[in-house]
Amino acid sequence: METMSVENLSRDLHSILNSYLDLIGCDGGSIYTLEKNESGEKVLVFKAMITRSLGIRAVPDELKSAVFTLDEESLVGKTGFHQKTFKENRLVEEEYKMEVVPKFQTHNVLSAPLLTPRGDLVGVVQLVNKIPAEGETQADFDLKDERLCGIVSSQAALAIENSTLLVEQEKILDGFVNACVTAIEARDPVTAGHSQRVCDLAVNLAGVVNQTPIGPLAFINFNHVQMRELRYAAMLHDIGKISVRENVLQKEKKLYPWELEQIEMRFKLMRMALKQELTGDQNKLELVRKTKELDQALMLIRAANEPTFLPTEVSQTILELTKLKVVIDSDKQEWCCALHKEESERLRIPRGSLSTEERTEIEKHVSFTYEILKMVPWGRGLENVPVIAHRHHEKLDGTGYPQHVKAEEIPIQSRMLTICDIYDALTAKDRPYKAAIPVDKALSILEDEVKQGKLDAILFKLFLDSKAYQLPAAAKDKKVA
Repeated sequence: METMSVENLSRDLHSILNSYLDLIGCDGGSIYTLEKNESGEKVLVFKAMITRSLGIRAVPDELKSAVFTLDEESLVGKTGFHQKTFKENRLVEEEYKMEVVPKFQTHNVLSAPLLTPRGDLVGVVQLVNKIPAEGETQADFDLKDERLCGIVSSQAALAIENSTLLVEQEKILDGFVNACVTAIEARDPVTAGHSQRVCDLAVNLAGVVNQTPIGPLAFINFNHVQMRELRYAAMLHDIGKISVRENVLQKEKKLYPWELEQIEMRFKLMRMALKQELTGDQNKLELVRKTKELDQALMLIRAANEPTFLPTEVSQTILELTKLKVVIDSDKQEWCCALHKEESERLRIPRGSLSTEERTEIEKHVSFTYEILKMVPWGRGLENVPVIAHRHHEKLDGTGYPQHVKAEEIPIQSRMLTICDIYDALTAKDRPYKAAIPVDKALSILEDEVKQGKLDAILFKLFLDSKAYQLPAAAKDKKVA
């Protein structure tokens, strides 16, 4: 999809070209802008074309890919290379092979460079077939036409330069956003692709809002710039995660790997201590009993370490394991405990893998997102990117975070992001700490949130009824390279 600035540039070029045709009095013309190809070489690209006698008001598809190097091989390239005007009159060949319409008989041509007041080349304009005065059969381009063309060209060059700068700024901003997303997902590969999917879902939903003819949303229509604003906010809604510790960000289970390793080492030590303490046939049964008790305790710990729902009775048993001890050295009265208090607290997390402190740290990423995004000079029409991203975890009833604001303070774009973010988090297949939830169950969970007054009911109904949650297979699996 073309950006607004690209569309504006195309419109400006055709307006400029029409001015040339009216002022100098000719049938058609074309404009080529100076750009760089993939190799970094400067080339002239076919960007605008008008041939009034044929009703042509745009560059034909077969010519859109035409580019010309700055050399003597073509008239447009020659004009750009020498940065001077060329005119050729009385061309009577069956077909003049130049950069106009194939098989269009060209009688004369005026080719002029588009130079800014600083002398920078920004493009080339070519005018063809000067219209004869009444009573005449033919007309030639003359010095007066050259002078008029030169006067208009300097103004046109400035307009083209300004429009081109806007296009380049958009490309730079797009590049910045994509680079940021790449950085986020390189640091948190577990959720790679999440930002792009949420962006696609949000844009889908915004498109449905634009097509809603009745109800409260009938008066809401996101224009091109506002859609771009939403896209940027969605792509960058998790940029604050760069401030979260990596081990917390990528934590898969309740215990960190090294914590479980320490616990397993203690259990090995406890088994060895029991074997040394309970020797002889008279203690054989007691050794078997206590060893089995240790084995069952370790199995319970490993099971409780999974980030699934933890039943209350299991939680209580885990708490009791802090009392399970084995004497390591009776002379020094040294004991080895199955679980330390901090480990027990982590294992007793009711659902998920994060402790209260870790979850608070993760939640702070939203505030960091805002702090980072508000430092960016977003430009006209994009000023709300930081606020939209900042509110994507807020709930209508004030139970969200980080500011606990209520419905009236949450922009509609943020409400859409919230629905899309939760949906993708629930259905994502790339989370090692949880299995993907089926679509119907994810929608049911969202519906429960709506019934509790947490999510926007009208937006969710649109999301559901329009099936805006359905992305192409390629988009679902997309990851930032």
